[in-house]
Amino acid sequence: MERIRPPKIGLVLTLIACSLLLTGCWGKREVEELAPLIGLGFDLGQKPGSYLITEQFVRAKQGKEGVEIQDRTFSIEASSAREAYEKISKISSRLPFMGSLKVIVIGEDVAKAGINDMLDFAQRFSEFRRTMYLVVAKGKAQSILNLKLRNGLLPAIFIKNNLETGDSISIFPQVHLGHYLTVLDTKITAPIIPVLKSIKSGDEGIKYKADGKEGEEIEIQGAGVFRGDHLADFLTDEETKGYMWLDNDINHRTLNTAGSEGSKVNFSGQVLKSTTKYKVSDQDGVVGLQYQIKASVAVDEIMGLKEQLSETEWVDLLNEAEKSFAKVIEKECQLSIQKERELGLDFLGIGRHIEEENPTYWKTIKGHWEEQIVNFPVAVNVEITIQHSGMSSGSPTTN
Repeated sequence: MERIRPPKIGLVLTLIACSLLLTGCWGKREVEELAPLIGLGFDLGQKPGSYLITEQFVRAKQGKEGVEIQDRTFSIEASSAREAYEKISKISSRLPFMGSLKVIVIGEDVAKAGINDMLDFAQRFSEFRRTMYLVVAKGKAQSILNLKLRNGLLPAIFIKNNLETGDSISIFPQVHLGHYLTVLDTKITAPIIPVLKSIKSGDEGIKYKADGKEGEEIEIQGAGVFRGDHLADFLTDEETKGYMWLDNDINHRTLNTAGSEGSKVNFSGQVLKSTTKYKVSDQDGVVGLQYQIKASVAVDEIMGLKEQLSETEWVDLLNEAEKSFAKVIEKECQLSIQKERELGLDFLGIGRHIEEENPTYWKTIKGHWEEQIVNFPVAVNVEITIQHSGMSSGSPTTN
C-alpha cells in the first residue's frame, strides 16, 4: 500500500500568504445601505462665505404598483460641500452615495458670484463623474429642487430627462461638468450653461389643466454666458438657437417662418440634417470668419395659402420656402453674433477657430481679443434644401 506523504510546511505557508494578498470585497457597501444622490443645488448662504447646499436623494420602496421613488431633499448652510456631506450623514440612516449624481443646479446668485469654488469638490472627489449635467436656475436652486411637479417626478430626475431630449429639439446646449472645465481651461471661449426656471399655468403662453393636482412645471430655455466662472448675462431663446447653429450642434429642429417680413404664406418644418462649417478668410489683409450652414428640411405645414397650385407653382412655392427657412436661421445666428459683440465675450468660439486655422495671426490679436470681437468680420451663409415637401394628391393646397 502506497504511503501518502504529508504536504510540505513551506508550501502550505506560501499558499496561505498568497491567499492573504488576494484582493476581495473588503470595503463593499450593500445597495440597501446607501442613499443615492441625484441632484445637488447651490445658493449663497446667509453667512459670508457660506453656501446653501440642497441635496436631493432617492429611496426606492416597494409599493402597490411596483417600486416607488421617495423624495428625501435636505438644505444645509455650510462653508463647503464636504461640510454639508458630514451634516447630512449625521441625520441620515443611510450612507450618502455621490456616484449617482445626475445634475448640479446653480442658483443665480452663486452663478454671478463665481462657481469655481463650488465645483472644486465635484471635480476632485473620486465618486463624482464628469458626465453630470450643469444648469443655471433663474432664482434659487433650492426652490427648483423643492418643486412639487405635476408629473410626480423628482425635479432632479425631470431635469436630467429633459436635458437628454436635447438632441431631438436642439434648442439649448447640453453641458456636462467635463465640457465646462475643458472650455474654461481654453481661456479663449466663454463657457455657456443652459438656464431653467419654474413656470405656472399661463406663463410663457403655456396653460394646463390642474385636474385637482397642485404643482408646477420646469422649463429649460436660453443659456447663461460666463466671464471666467462668473455669470455675465443671459441669452434669449433666439440667441441660444443661433449659438446652437454656429456651434454645429443641431440634430433636429422645428422651424417656423411665421412673422417673417413681406411673407403672406408661412411654413413650418423639421430639420432632418444639418452641418455647419467655418473658414477663416484673409482678403487684402482683412481677416474674417465665414460660416457655411447647410440643412435639409421637411415641410410639415403651409399656412396662408388661399388657392390650389399646379405642380409648377408648387415648385416655385418650395423655392420660396427654402429662402424663408434660411432667413429664420440667419436671423437667429445674427442675433447670437450681435450678443457676442455687445458682451465682448467669445462664447461662439471664434477665437478658437482663428487659432486653429491661422495661428500666426492669432498671436498678434490674442492679447486684446475681447476688444477685437466688437468689430471682427463674421459672415453667415445658409443653404436650405427641401428634402420632403409633404405634397399629396388629396392636399387642399395642391391641384
